[in-house]
Amino acid sequence: MQWNSIRTKILAALIACLVLGVGGILALMHYSFERNSHILAVESVTGAQKLFSILQARELSKMTAVSDVLLTNPEIRDAFVRRDRKRLQELTTPLYGELKQQGVTNWMFHSSPDMTVFLRVHNPSKFGDHLNRYLDKEVVRTQSLVTGNELAKAGFAERILRPFYDAHGGVTGYVELGEELGQFIRTMKMQTGSDYGLLLNKKFLDRQMWADSSRMWARRDNWDDSPNTVVADTTAGSDSIFRFTGDLGKIPDGGQVLERFQQGDSVFVRGIFPIYDAAGHTVGAMFVVRDISSFYLAMRHTQSILMLLTTAALILGIILVLFLLSNLVFRRLQHIIRVATRVVGGDYQSEIRVGSKDEVGELEQLLEQFRQVFVGLLTSVPELQEKA
Repeated sequence: MQWNSIRTKILAALIACLVLGVGGILALMHYSFERNSHILAVESVTGAQKLFSILQARELSKMTAVSDVLLTNPEIRDAFVRRDRKRLQELTTPLYGELKQQGVTNWMFHSSPDMTVFLRVHNPSKFGDHLNRYLDKEVVRTQSLVTGNELAKAGFAERILRPFYDAHGGVTGYVELGEELGQFIRTMKMQTGSDYGLLLNKKFLDRQMWADSSRMWARRDNWDDSPNTVVADTTAGSDSIFRFTGDLGKIPDGGQVLERFQQGDSVFVRGIFPIYDAAGHTVGAMFVVRDISSFYLAMRHTQSILMLLTTAALILGIILVLFLLSNLVFRRLQHIIRVATRVVGGDYQSEIRVGSKDEVGELEQLLEQFRQVFVGLLTSVPELQEKA
């Protein structure tokens, strides 16, 4: 094969088209996968954020209903009015067992007006401390029901606080119910299939109280796993996929997608959205980890099929183009060259056959006419010489 021949140049151009076509398909599939995986991650974050808000509203409604019942219980009211801690504990402990099964993890009675803890039903041995949280100030200021997320020294919970009245309608103290936000993530996992992790900012937590609460809830003390954040709860078997080195305060309100990563044969996308306390401060965040392995494998399978089909189609196209060029152009050009060579060598009988009425056929017809004129001139030269 001659490297400067038209056939070689056309073949090189067709091979270049094949390479560009395959490369284009690969680039398009890569872009499509990146775009779709990003869309899945965004949907996971926004969907989890909406679901979290729905669960919050549902649990607030439930705790509000429970507190309504407590206000109408005369035995609990009288024990609290008399400041009979032992009797109040006897009355509330059985109820707390039932409420705990429904997700309520914190139940406290506060003295009025200084918000000193009179009884922690969930931890009776600890009382007498003065609380000065945002919701505590709000319930004293408004003397009405207040709700919101509150980050204590050992955890993050959704809470309600409301005034507790005596038999004459006077405020005798306050009652508080709360649910650890980490409990929401199990419900979220059951509904979406994704894994979730609740992160808290360590600067708002107390190291010793975190260790104490870890022992009380029988969880691993993971305080030293990360310098700035701590995983309060997770649905995954490991906290490692929920580690975050950024600033929780800079997470956008609508959340953000972090990255895609792979563990073994599984592919995941991660996202995060902020969680605010009742005062509007970003003190925590919810991690979302979605397994997109099935989508990834489907994309890879589709990519392989498209690659095979595209490559096969391009190769067949190259073969067809070369076949047509060979039969319609190159073979007829070679015939013209052979006839012209014979004529130059003295074989005036060879003729150029017109293969078809296409462009090459017009060239064949023109060259055949030229051959006839040329042969006629050569055969008439001896006659002219004799006459001369």
